[in-house]
Amino acid sequence: MYEVELTARLKNHDQTRKAILKLSLDSQYRLDYDDRYFDKDNTLTEEDQEFRLRTKTNLDSGEAKHYLTFKDKPFEKVTRSKPEYESIVLDHHNTEQILLHLGYIKTAHYTKHCEIFNLNYNEASVEIALVQFDELEDSFIEIETSTANHSETDALFEKLYRLLAELELSKDDLTEDFYIEMIKEAQSAKK
Repeated sequence: MYEVELTARLKNHDQTRKAILKLSLDSQYRLDYDDRYFDKDNTLTEEDQEFRLRTKTNLDSGEAKHYLTFKDKPFEKVTRSKPEYESIVLDHHNTEQILLHLGYIKTAHYTKHCEIFNLNYNEASVEIALVQFDELEDSFIEIETSTANHSETDALFEKLYRLLAELELSKDDLTEDFYIEMIKEAQSAKK
């Protein structure tokens, strides 16, 4: 699956949220993502790949689901969007223990607080997330969709760029930085 995603640093969280609420939304809810990243001898990081164990907790219902995800090298350099392979796992704890026993080490652990908005935009199923982290002062927006076909990604990026503009954000607001890098930097600055 090709995840087609734009991530931007927000100048005004509340203004962007108001613009999102003016869209024709299919659903809206709050999630906390408990993300744990794993690597072996830094090989995934060096290849710009990610291996993650995530728990998504719906703050409105209390339901939690666990996912094991591998993100391959970026197929698009500007946004650093990556092919993504994800599977639901039933037992978060034992999955983590399997990874550790296979020689992976936990390289990062953080919680991502999100307000999620789903909509159909120009015949694409789109998820918008307003994102905040305890470790970072800035807030972010993620606008994403996905496709099984690499040949469709350019057209989907164009749709997401149009939606970005509709939310009064520009390509200049986009960030190429990964959260994991920003959080590691913030955590080391506190030491």
